[in-house]
Amino acid sequence: MRLLALGLLSLFALLGDLSAAVRTKVDLVNLTPDVRAGEKALIALRFRCDPHFHVYWKNPGDAGASPTIEWTEKSGATIGGFIWPGPKLLDQAGIMNFVYEDETLVLLEVAIPAGKTGTVVLKGKAEWLECDDKGCWPYDKQVELTLKVGAGNAAYKYDRKLYPNFRPVIPTTGSSDGKILTVNLPAERKLADTWFPERNFVTPNATAFQKKAGGKLTFELKDATETLASGPLNFTTRAEDGGFVDINVKLVAAATQPAPAETTKPHAGGIEWQPWSPESQAKALADGKIVYVDFTARWCATCQVNKRVYKQEDVAQALAAAGVVLLKADWTKKDEVIADELRKYGRTGIPLNVFLKTGQPPAVLSEALTGTEVIAALKSVTAGKAYQAETITHTFAFWLLLAFGGGMLLNLMPCVFPMIGLKVLGFAKEAGASRRTVILNGLLYAAGVIVSFLALALLIIGLKSGGSSVGWGFQMQSPGFVLGTCVLMIVLGLSLVGVFEIGVGLGGVSAGEGEGRVATFLSGVLATVVATPCTAPGLGAALGFALDKERSTGETLLFFTVIGLGMALPYLLLSVFPRLAAMLPRPGEWMESLKQGMAFPLFAYALYLLWVLNALVEDAAWVRDASLGLALIATACWILGRWGALHRTDKERLTAKLIAVTLFAGTLAYLFGTLP
Repeated sequence: MRLLALGLLSLFALLGDLSAAVRTKVDLVNLTPDVRAGEKALIALRFRCDPHFHVYWKNPGDAGASPTIEWTEKSGATIGGFIWPGPKLLDQAGIMNFVYEDETLVLLEVAIPAGKTGTVVLKGKAEWLECDDKGCWPYDKQVELTLKVGAGNAAYKYDRKLYPNFRPVIPTTGSSDGKILTVNLPAERKLADTWFPERNFVTPNATAFQKKAGGKLTFELKDATETLASGPLNFTTRAEDGGFVDINVKLVAAATQPAPAETTKPHAGGIEWQPWSPESQAKALADGKIVYVDFTARWCATCQVNKRVYKQEDVAQALAAAGVVLLKADWTKKDEVIADELRKYGRTGIPLNVFLKTGQPPAVLSEALTGTEVIAALKSVTAGKAYQAETITHTFAFWLLLAFGGGMLLNLMPCVFPMIGLKVLGFAKEAGASRRTVILNGLLYAAGVIVSFLALALLIIGLKSGGSSVGWGFQMQSPGFVLGTCVLMIVLGLSLVGVFEIGVGLGGVSAGEGEGRVATFLSGVLATVVATPCTAPGLGAALGFALDKERSTGETLLFFTVIGLGMALPYLLLSVFPRLAAMLPRPGEWMESLKQGMAFPLFAYALYLLWVLNALVEDAAWVRDASLGLALIATACWILGRWGALHRTDKERLTAKLIAVTLFAGTLAYLFGTLP
């Protein structure tokens, strides 16, 4: 029983953390004694951390999240973005962060309306992540400040030289060979040795181990998540007077650079991507470049499969030879700008891959990419030819047919694959059942799929009518949904390998009466849930047409019904035509082997979802806790299977169930309660 005790101790430790008190005091303070109408005043969001606690700079480093504030009342004033003081480097067992400790003032400029009299009331919700060496906790607080227009306002003291924005930017030059960034130290300036990058073109680890020699600073570029060309190269560091200054680095050609052996044959997979933005796209097009935009996301499984194309030698060569500017529009998190851009192509979801060139119509590629198609589309764009026919020429019936075919092909997508084996088991078990039972279960499964698609359509329509930009797979942008699906995959997988028994009906195997019928319906729901990160060929364009603002609610619901019918059709055919079901092997020992084997795709999908969660949350400490939480959930399932089995005594079974439920529910409460 030692393992049980260890599990309970871990649970109590997690629940203790969940109820931890706020260790950072946050409020708004005024910095301007004389607040004048038509001029700007300074205020600050003040953080006062308890000893050993910290909050984060605008570039948090390896982990963490920067503070934010959402204004709910401004009395007509205009409030600018944060003006950050310089940070400090914090090393927590190899995790490098840029942080603030003790008291910190993050400044804001408030533009007072011209002719304003009386008072200006500022209210907002501040959110921050406070951490120590034991963990991190997200908090929020309603903050408020009232300014009197005129003289006599109480003003909090602050050190102006700590804010680089108020001091001249120091220019310098640097060079890079792609592996090392070398920066020339500004002449006649005694600056600190540690320079903090405002973007992730230099990793926090490279910041900690930057080298100073011969009037130069060098930084390793390994593992940097942003390229040097993605934006300005700005650093912040301490000046001679103890304050902070900004340094802008202009890249110049290195003094000596050996010529590459072959300039026309890039290494496969070595193509360089830049972050997409409307500005970067417009600039590249204005320069006469061909632009290729990959609208992608971590949660989009089809997008990840498509990326294999970029590793092909012929594709890399063609893109490099044409001088194509490669832009990646990452929609992993909610982004209204990307959502608006997708709508320009008649899409509400991803993947979307498109070639652009000034004066030519966009060349929109298929949802399932091939290297041949990428090269063919590039050749058309280079030659000034249209690659794709105008979609407005298609009839309504064509789009319905495309939706139906896309629904059928969803069954072959990697998201739905783990469910296929479970349905095969279900029909194998039904092979000897009555025709009525087989047909009923097929209809129930189809109903689960179709009802789920209709519910998803209604949810999307409702959110869009409220002004939200949502589309296919939008729920995968919610960390809570991804976490819940990840837990579900782990639990189902453990049940399939026999760790504990919840009945195989949820996976679509049960064909009995009563609860078995409910489980069959729910298996259709589950199949739809796991299908949303994938887009079958043709389905993306059909969804874009279905969710277009010109479509009526009835037309949109019809489209989603047709998609559901397409997805459910293979299983419906097996149930309605018994000769097809009779072709399946009779129930036997092979079913147990297949059942256990199908657990591993579920575990693989759970790992994929954990990788998606890591991008959504961007808090290494929380992702670590989530990984440990999944282990505790697996432990709870093992306890239930080991001591909750029928051959155990009633006392053992009751104790096992109480411990398992407490450990399972407590872990979920902690994970969802601390979800950033």
